[in-house]
Amino acid sequence: MRTVAVVMGGMSSEHEVSLSSGREAIRALDRRRYRPVEIVIGRDGSWLVDGIRRDGALEGAEALRGLGCEIALLMLHGQRGEDGAIQGFLETAGIRYTGSGVGGSALAWDKIAAKRLAATLGIAVPGDLVLPPATADDVERELGFPVFVKDPCGGSSLEVRPARDAGELRRAVSDLGARRLLVEKAVEGREITVPILDDEDGVPRPLPVVEIRAKGGFFDYENKYTKGVAEEIVPAPLPPPIARRAAEAALAVHRLLGLRAMSRSDFILRDDGTPVFLEVNTIPGMTPNSLLPKAAAAAGIAFPEVLARLLESAGKGATMGRTWNVSSGRSGGRSTGSSTAPTAERSSS
Repeated sequence: MRTVAVVMGGMSSEHEVSLSSGREAIRALDRRRYRPVEIVIGRDGSWLVDGIRRDGALEGAEALRGLGCEIALLMLHGQRGEDGAIQGFLETAGIRYTGSGVGGSALAWDKIAAKRLAATLGIAVPGDLVLPPATADDVERELGFPVFVKDPCGGSSLEVRPARDAGELRRAVSDLGARRLLVEKAVEGREITVPILDDEDGVPRPLPVVEIRAKGGFFDYENKYTKGVAEEIVPAPLPPPIARRAAEAALAVHRLLGLRAMSRSDFILRDDGTPVFLEVNTIPGMTPNSLLPKAAAAAGIAFPEVLARLLESAGKGATMGRTWNVSSGRSGGRSTGSSTAPTAERSSS
């Protein structure tokens, strides 16, 4: 039996969603194989380890070692959960963890970088501009309306605003207030998502395509996390060649970014059958209302088995870099390194 640290909460705007994911995972873990320890990272950065408060990540990591935790099951969403930060910390502390490594997490987290890389594979992406250096006048002249304004490093649709004219664009830019914004041309079509999950042999495989029919036509935070608001159809009612095309695109993105164990890529499916890539999530939601667990269930994979596959992937140590003994300060292991890719400022579909 392995002792598993189920890490949830965090300092991002997705704190509450992460708590729901983490506690759902604790309920579902097979107690014959795993002993879960609840780790709640507070909005202030404190760690609550099995009910005992620790002042920060270093004390938290020492507590994990003291409890004999072999693997961290990451149920963190958003900044410092999916962006490579917690992954880098755990690698430095020598603690194995589920999901993608530092480099893949960082690339996927930045929607601009992920789109630019996906486009190199010939995958369609929406036309966009990045503010700055582009301006609101550039958006109106080069993209036209409607558009979506996004914080390129935000999640759960909390940092996305639709804009149908110049006035709404200005309000969206002011509302989001990020130093860098991604403005995308709206794409007409059906919203779909394709989860990827390792099979029993550790090979990434697409799960059934999910179609999302959102209230108001925009899959916002309410649609995502309020039961019954959005209609989610799995498997999506698509001709098999179209479903395969979307699945192949999602798998190609997963592999290109060097992701591990799971991911979920979002697309708009145009009327001509072309999947237009929007973004990829490295730690998608694991709440009862979340899309990856629903797709897995449609493929005959129960939620406890999903978690077991994530933990087995982490247990193989596929992505571990240089380790650091928190207590003694001695380093060891071997650095695997990571790579990043430059981002351009404009793209077109």
